[in-house]
Amino acid sequence: MTVPLIPADPEPLRRLYGDFPSLGEFRIRSINLSWRGPSLALRVDLPDYPPHPPEEWTANVCDVVQCHIHFAAVEHLDLQGWNPPTKARLTAMPTEQLRMVDVSVLGSGVSLRFRSHESVVIRHISAYRTTPDVSDEVPHHFLSKLDARRFSTLPGTHEKTFYER
Repeated sequence: MTVPLIPADPEPLRRLYGDFPSLGEFRIRSINLSWRGPSLALRVDLPDYPPHPPEEWTANVCDVVQCHIHFAAVEHLDLQGWNPPTKARLTAMPTEQLRMVDVSVLGSGVSLRFRSHESVVIRHISAYRTTPDVSDEVPHHFLSKLDARRFSTLPGTHEKTFYER
């Protein structure tokens, strides 16, 4: 029996989608392990474009929404395959530990399993226009005013305030 992930702040996604988007199949772009503690972030392209995108996204002909999904209290991490970007499916199964889930991210280019807290934090929501080679190294239009002021494309992985915050 799978269980839903619980966004700590669902409002940004609720404004776009009405509900937490399905992660039945999505494109995974990166995995970032935090050196400060047992947490990780998945950078993913969500499978569906929202029905009511911001005007800026429409004006720039965006067709993909990307975000970071942050998991806390991560343990028992097992990464067997990694060939990004790749399509994957995320499942979360209940455990004997209260409010903890066993997470699997599986696809043709990734096999990632770990245990984490059921609550996730969604950050750095952006939209961009897809390219024929499915690259995301193109202009991004960020939902957060702070992100939009600081970045017009994805920053390099050395940018700790983006990848670890």
